[in-house]
Amino acid sequence: MTSPSAWILRVSESPSNYWATYVVDCAMMVFFLYWDIGLRHLPWSWAGALFLSGIAMWTLSEYVFHRWLYHFGLAIARAGHEKHHDNPTAYLALPWFITPLLFLPPQQLIAGWIGLRGFSSVLAGWFFGFIAYSFLHHSLHHYKVRYGWFRHLQSEHRIHHAFPETNYGVTMRFWDRVFRTEFVKTQR
Repeated sequence: MTSPSAWILRVSESPSNYWATYVVDCAMMVFFLYWDIGLRHLPWSWAGALFLSGIAMWTLSEYVFHRWLYHFGLAIARAGHEKHHDNPTAYLALPWFITPLLFLPPQQLIAGWIGLRGFSSVLAGWFFGFIAYSFLHHSLHHYKVRYGWFRHLQSEHRIHHAFPETNYGVTMRFWDRVFRTEFVKTQR
């Protein structure tokens, strides 16, 4: 009999799961925006501002997840991330059903049962950041793009793969500077 952890790791290695996560995450982002704007009639300006705050929150989440969960956290998260470090172009992703299981119950509790307007817009922004991160991370490993900022980000991420205790921020370096984990070349 296969353990749940082994089964989850096997699902996470499936290319169909990899692409399904984009579909599910985009659908959740749209659902969260619809919740606030369509169902709760939150003004677009408020939803937009809260959406942007969710994106800002994502940047810190990206750093925290990558540094403390993927490198030092739960064994299953570390195992999946180690597979990514071993084969950076492999199609590895959290199983598509995990994010709805993690995010829909708190959203329904806070936005539905408690009725906090705007919470879903923050979640939508957070998911936008997550989707943008996922696509950018995929692109860093699979594409050659001529833009300087992309090549620089690609170089910084390659350094992380060579020196895993540095450069945890994939989409931005800001939190690496704050937490002093940015790779610094030493002079010899």
